Amino acid sequence: MPEERPGDKVEDWTAIRGGTVLCFDDRDRTIEGGEVWFAGGEIRHVGAAGSFRPPEGARVQAVDAAGRLVLPGLVNAHTHSYSALLKGTVDAVPLDLYMVRAMAGGADRTPREAYVAAQVDCLTLLKTGVTSVIDHYSQRPALTAEGLDAALAAYRDAGMRARIAPMFADLPFLDTVPLDPAALPASLRRRYASFAPPDAGGYFEIVERAAAGLDDAGGRIGLLYGVDGPQRCSRELLERTADSKARTGLGLHTHMLEARTQAAMRPPDDAEGFVARLARMGLADDRSSFVHFVWTDDRDIGAAREAGVTVVHPAPSNMMLGSGICPLLRLVREGIPVAFGSDGSNCGPAGLLEVVRTSAWLARVTEPDPDRWIDARGMLRRAMSGGARALGAAGRIGVLAPGARADVAVIDTRTHWHRPMGDPWLHLLYYESGAGTEHVWVDGAQVVSGGRVLTIDEEAVLAEAEEAARSCAARVGGLEAFIDAHREPVRAMVVDIHRRAAGIQRLARLE
Repeated sequence: MPEERPGDKVEDWTAIRGGTVLCFDDRDRTIEGGEVWFAGGEIRHVGAAGSFRPPEGARVQAVDAAGRLVLPGLVNAHTHSYSALLKGTVDAVPLDLYMVRAMAGGADRTPREAYVAAQVDCLTLLKTGVTSVIDHYSQRPALTAEGLDAALAAYRDAGMRARIAPMFADLPFLDTVPLDPAALPASLRRRYASFAPPDAGGYFEIVERAAAGLDDAGGRIGLLYGVDGPQRCSRELLERTADSKARTGLGLHTHMLEARTQAAMRPPDDAEGFVARLARMGLADDRSSFVHFVWTDDRDIGAAREAGVTVVHPAPSNMMLGSGICPLLRLVREGIPVAFGSDGSNCGPAGLLEVVRTSAWLARVTEPDPDRWIDARGMLRRAMSGGARALGAAGRIGVLAPGARADVAVIDTRTHWHRPMGDPWLHLLYYESGAGTEHVWVDGAQVVSGGRVLTIDEEAVLAEAEEAARSCAARVGGLEAFIDAHREPVRAMVVDIHRRAAGIQRLARLE
């Protein structure tokens, strides 16, 4: 039996008993009828039934998990909370057109709207077993301290584990895509010329002050830099990010080579590539996570491996926007850690299991040798370990093992979706959307019970979100002419880039 510690006698304990425990530990254990014990926000024991006795006199809350899966809380390593108010607004447009509408739809938000949007995503995340998230938080036209504080408060109040990565870029949109401005109407060019440049100094001041003011002993809420996409940033901005990153110790979370139009923005004389350049500047390292990583060549992949970055793979949004197919199997063979994320809620729900499942299937149509495919257990293990690494919490989340944080999800498998029951790992990936989530704990505090989120007034938040979404739609309605003026020039640009460009191919071609 484990030895008792002096502080154990005064702690409240939780015991989850009787379920099929998927540990995701270094022994990759599956324990039928197992037990998970935690106290003080920390897992103390994982094992077979009856293998642990709590300290004498301990107060124990016992949870019956018979007929359920017990697993670490899932990690969604890339979302955009602002998009929770834009559900059902995107269809059949490529990334560069999507960006124009998303920028308009996310502009001029109040701090309260930022809070409500994040809480809407929290509802979906928690109800599908996700306990940890990276929010690539967008506030336009400029980040404000009040907006960032509201987003941080939304996750804190929901009881989630979160890293907020405020987005920022300083180049005008027309300078970030391979589009001849002359192809745009003169009125649109004049409008872009009237936009004021963003305040980089204000961005760093806000992020650094917020980071210094975080008061979260458990490390549940934190910040990352979200300076966005090297093709959207001036050299001066990247240098300033590297300096601030070195001083604060914060990591970096950014989009990287999502679409072919972004790869086309490499300078003609570029001998090293985006990833190697960021590594040389101190922006690509083991505290960096690059999202999408689709249009990457050998240089980029080699530089990412050497730098130790984590790649975040949101396959469904890549497919929805026609961006291309991330070379997942190549990254895995190269030893690059991979996490998974849902991307914006205007591209689909903020859950995780469907993302990992789609990623597994998509990779199989890129490789004819089934010996190179990744099975369910391997995909799920990467989702947990890669996601934990992207949050800067490797070994502390995404695993059920003594000493890890008590982030735990219980999923009911007694429904027709899972009966008769086969291999539980296969059921988790191929049959479960997360909708079977029954109970969730984060840092040992229960945040979902019986499928109901305990930390959010669901109906009140959703009602407020619906009103906020109507306000956002009204603001976008006033910009429809501006948005539509981009459609034909950008469409022609995308088609032309794919027609002319040589080199790597990341689109599926049927012959």
